[in-house]
Amino acid sequence: MASPRSRKAPTEKEKDQLVCVSGDARAQLISRIPRELDNFWRMDPRVPGGLLNGHAYLSSPILNKSLAFSDYERRVMSIHGLLPVAVRTMDEQVAACKMLLNQMTTRTQQFMYLRNLGGTNRRLFYRLLETNWNTYMPVLESSETDFLIKFHSLFFHKPQGMYITIKDLGHVGQMLRNWPHRTVRCVMVSNGASVLSIGDYGINSMAVLLSILHQNVILGGIHPDFCLPLVLDVGTDNEELLQDPLYMGMREHRTSHLKFHQLFDEFALSVLQQFGSRTTILCKNFDAHNAIYQLEKYRKLQCFMDIDFQCQGACGLSGVIVANRLKRMQFKCNTFLFYGTHAMNIGMARLCLALFKREGLIEGTARERIWFFDNKGLVVGNRKGIPAVLREFINCGKPTTDLAEAIDQIRPNVLVGGGGQPNVFTKEVLRAMERSAEQPIIFAMSRPIENAECSAEDAFTYTKGRCIFITGSSLPRVKYANKWYQPGRSNSIYLQPGILQGILLSGMTTVPDETFLVAAERLAWLVWPDDLAQRNVYPPIRKIQCINQRIAEAVFIYAYRKGLATLWPEPKNPTEYIKSQKYDSSYRTVASEVYCMEDSVISTTESHKYYKENV
Repeated sequence: MASPRSRKAPTEKEKDQLVCVSGDARAQLISRIPRELDNFWRMDPRVPGGLLNGHAYLSSPILNKSLAFSDYERRVMSIHGLLPVAVRTMDEQVAACKMLLNQMTTRTQQFMYLRNLGGTNRRLFYRLLETNWNTYMPVLESSETDFLIKFHSLFFHKPQGMYITIKDLGHVGQMLRNWPHRTVRCVMVSNGASVLSIGDYGINSMAVLLSILHQNVILGGIHPDFCLPLVLDVGTDNEELLQDPLYMGMREHRTSHLKFHQLFDEFALSVLQQFGSRTTILCKNFDAHNAIYQLEKYRKLQCFMDIDFQCQGACGLSGVIVANRLKRMQFKCNTFLFYGTHAMNIGMARLCLALFKREGLIEGTARERIWFFDNKGLVVGNRKGIPAVLREFINCGKPTTDLAEAIDQIRPNVLVGGGGQPNVFTKEVLRAMERSAEQPIIFAMSRPIENAECSAEDAFTYTKGRCIFITGSSLPRVKYANKWYQPGRSNSIYLQPGILQGILLSGMTTVPDETFLVAAERLAWLVWPDDLAQRNVYPPIRKIQCINQRIAEAVFIYAYRKGLATLWPEPKNPTEYIKSQKYDSSYRTVASEVYCMEDSVISTTESHKYYKENV
């Protein structure tokens, strides 16, 4: 085999043209793709100081320190006089930012200020978020409200990610080279087909990707230069967006599935080519059909995971594990009824199936404990028009279009809602769950909260205070029969940053389903007794950074135990190693100390002594 140095460099035409094929021909093509970079060992994203000057530091959000530049740095870098005379530490700058934010009365004002701060001084921006995550991160969060998603076109100020359209088919590799940071370790990608539970929002899903970027940095400790938010713009079927003169995406209906898969195939191969097989493709807001198709096709070829399908599903599974602990029952005794075809429902069902098998149930028995109900009724064998994504969950039963009747027929103890239809868990449905189980577990996962399948008050009222209620949004405590209960919040924020950090640091090249079972079980053991007393089956959100640290450790250790890790040598203390690799938002000294070379070219004390005695 020719050495890397003797191998002929690929031409620009070979780099840009990636033929979309399948089967053995595709595997051979992938093996022949010339690799431009392997970013796994590129740990330091800093720009060499020799390529910069003082004005470059002031104009770059990555390098700018604002008033934290010392008097010495200002003189050496020729920016003396461009800043006021005051020199502030980072803590003083953070205090000033907090004082200004406290004067703002609307979320729009706070969002605009934080976004502009991130665009001028990135380290100060992340330090501010770190100091009070619970207060400032929700302003940038898009998982509970549609505020940032609907107004993304109005908020656009400067590029923070990439947009690749279906018109760019055949040139995706060339476009990826336009990204200025060459240390990419994770590409967060979406096509905006299924945003929260509000449907198709096209390239406005970039708002969600940017929220995930901030979560990865603050909660997972991942360097922001390692993450690339990217939207595949293949049109939209949202008529409101098509008619909106301010919409920034393609004003066309969504392209065919064939063309979309060609674009995604080229995108995945380009990521493999330019950043290496250990660069994770992190999918978000794809419809269930494409999420399943992409996962099955690419997971064995490179590091690939889907947030809705796997991370959100694992978080839901963790809640059930904790609820079973409260009732002192085995997991294999559960019976699930999933309402809706959201990717989270299907992903959670697959993880439940895997856990059933691990606890000793055979395939057929395990599948009999997982049922689905869509907008046309219960998914059973003699029903027509079953969606392709639900065919693996077909069971034998009596067809019905009434959800309460289906509950009485199946007798589930877990009801999971993810259909995006508000208030579909009616009084009759909740009372059926109260009859079905001694302590029913009810998930109302559609977001924003206005789209939830039922309210917490209704859930506790119509189940006579016996249920464990879980939602996708943060809710206050609920009082029923003179007792307070805290609805659980099932959100991928508990798991996703930690899982990603564990994958990136260990150098995994593929992510099996067992990874998410490991993360779900680790999360289940982090619930506090005080929360369990209020029937909250999730840890306190204020400890979210510590929780993701524990999740990262669990995934990191699992990778070595299963032989999936490629980092060598294996760290002796995984906890300390993960902490050492966390992103540090502290300022760095940007001007090296000047030393005198007047007497001789020798600058160290030891060398100077030798020079005087021996020369």
